[in-house]
Amino acid sequence: MNLRIIPLFVCVFLPSLYADDQSATAPDGNAVYRTWTDHQGKKLEATFRGIEGDQVFLQVRNGYVYRLPLEKLSPEDQAAARTLKPEGLGIPADPRLAQAAARIDVLVNAGLEKAQQTPNPLASDEQFVRRVYLDIAGRIPTAAETLAFLADASLSKRAKLIDVLLESDGYRSHLFNYFADMMRVTDSANKVRYYTYQDWLKGQIAINRPWDEMVHEMMTADGKLLENGATGYLLRDAGMRLDNLSLTLSSFLGANVSCAQCHDHPFADWTQRDFYELAAFFGATETYGARGTGGNHTKEMRRALNMIDDRRIQQQARNVLRVNAMAVVETGKNDLTLPHDYQYDDAAPGDPVTPKLISWGDAAPPTLPAFSAAKKGDDEAALRTRFADWMTAPENPRFAMTIANRLWKRAFGVGVREPVTDLDEPAASVNPALLHHLAAEMVRLDFDLKQFMRLLYNTQTYQREATSYELTDNTPYLFPGPILRRMSAEQAWDSCATLVVGEDVDQFKSQRGRHYTEVMNIDFAGGSDPEILKTGIEKAVAGMRQFGGKGPGQGKAKAKGNRKKAAMAEEAEVEKDFTINPPTRNGLVLARASELPQPERNQHFLRMFGQSDREIADSQSTEGSIPQVLMLMNGEAQEVIGELDSLVVKTAAAHATSEEQVTSLYLSFLSRHPRPDELAAAVGGLDGGLTLRDLTWVLFNTREFVFVE
Repeated sequence: MNLRIIPLFVCVFLPSLYADDQSATAPDGNAVYRTWTDHQGKKLEATFRGIEGDQVFLQVRNGYVYRLPLEKLSPEDQAAARTLKPEGLGIPADPRLAQAAARIDVLVNAGLEKAQQTPNPLASDEQFVRRVYLDIAGRIPTAAETLAFLADASLSKRAKLIDVLLESDGYRSHLFNYFADMMRVTDSANKVRYYTYQDWLKGQIAINRPWDEMVHEMMTADGKLLENGATGYLLRDAGMRLDNLSLTLSSFLGANVSCAQCHDHPFADWTQRDFYELAAFFGATETYGARGTGGNHTKEMRRALNMIDDRRIQQQARNVLRVNAMAVVETGKNDLTLPHDYQYDDAAPGDPVTPKLISWGDAAPPTLPAFSAAKKGDDEAALRTRFADWMTAPENPRFAMTIANRLWKRAFGVGVREPVTDLDEPAASVNPALLHHLAAEMVRLDFDLKQFMRLLYNTQTYQREATSYELTDNTPYLFPGPILRRMSAEQAWDSCATLVVGEDVDQFKSQRGRHYTEVMNIDFAGGSDPEILKTGIEKAVAGMRQFGGKGPGQGKAKAKGNRKKAAMAEEAEVEKDFTINPPTRNGLVLARASELPQPERNQHFLRMFGQSDREIADSQSTEGSIPQVLMLMNGEAQEVIGELDSLVVKTAAAHATSEEQVTSLYLSFLSRHPRPDELAAAVGGLDGGLTLRDLTWVLFNTREFVFVE
């Protein structure tokens, strides 16, 4: 029976590969199978996934979902399709995606079954819509967005919403926040501004650049920070190549080698010699050293500085010089040597280090050309490229596994292997088969992060109810569903802004990088004439005052306690920082966290709720605190949300009855309808003299608001 099954337009059946295995369950854990028969008598064992129009959707045991014309089924099965309740998730947008997602569900369910655990029930549409908005777009949905989803009768609405959100500005903003924490992205470091680095990273996310290409470019970028934002990664640790390498290995390869900078790792196979041999790939790279931008440019700049008579301007001009000297430069000579206190017998302190790659037990490193004396200069000029090729290669087992494990944790709250910065023992993960499969999927998808996340969000595992019990250190979490977790600082802030502004919050884009470059960059293409350089320096000094340490929300007027002056100062700052000016309320700029200062000032809502100071990688916090409670109860954000011009208040006030107004508030804050007891209590409060502002305070201060359920 060699009939061909054409995906999406199947009119005949093949026997299931598992037709004799009556005890097997579906990839999503569903045990409800039925033998379907077409009009020619061909049979197929499959789970009913739904009917839409004149098409019926059936999922076989290997996870693939087929679309069949309803009229091709037997009369009995046509009647069944019209009356059966769909099992599992709705109709997938892509049958191959459904199969790939089902394979993940199989591995998760196998781990649960082995531990004699059961998966959580499927999340309701109300739970799902809020979770998926927060996880993909980084904010809660508006009441209108929630109602539109709930009213959609399509069985494919979950898959469609995932696709819509992955193409949204919110996706790009939220993923930037994650990488900014991971890579310690800041506005200012080493006395210069890193706006071009932020713009580069946002741009890579916007075009969905594959992860391996993004990382490769960060490892190999050269030139001035003002002209090549990709250099920001190496320049973040300017002059500290060993520290930068340690972070690179832990962040991108899950290799915890920090102690190997000083001695052999006591618990892993890493040696100090291994670490220095990897560091030698950066031994011919200078980050903001004496040579500055290379050549004679620094010397030319200093000659121009000496022509400026005004001492005050001369001092500011030195800052311009520092900014223009911030660059990644290849010297052509590997100058790395072993430390003076090196204590092992395989080499002596001060010995030069030859670059050498390491390998894990499950893969060998790509072959490096020999470092012959005849071509030493050429080879050493390409050291970073060799390192980047090795690190990002699909054959490198740790590169794909690390980012896959990170994104899994981002979706589910816990990594398959914890911590995500230590993958030296994949076998010690809670589900090694799942971890290796996720890595293989990342490679199969060519490191397309958007498609990988699309896969995770379409799994039955992700769309189950959240686990609300407290996890213990000694009990592995096997993923019966995502864990209940508190919003990140950025999710909480962006949700607050959404309550006030709505989905328009996504249109406010920072343009600080472009302005900073226009003001500060000295173009050497015009020649080395000191007079030309002097003019350029003086122009930069005149324009740099707008970058004198303040960002939106950090004006001096607020410190004096004058709210009106603070608001005027905010509006002036915002006008030059954004392409479209976001509204400002009570000194708060109501734009996305990704478009505000990185990181925000210490007393800002974001920092109070755990935004990282970006000094240590992956250091954001979701721990609760008394200051957070006080900010929810009495802070500026709470005040702004309750104002009459806030979207959430205006939307509720537009309804005629108290019941409708209360329902609108619940949909806005919690993405669900109120329960009967909640509705009765809230309506009674309104009838008893409470205002809509009072109810916004109540809902904003519920624990449910700040959790991703």
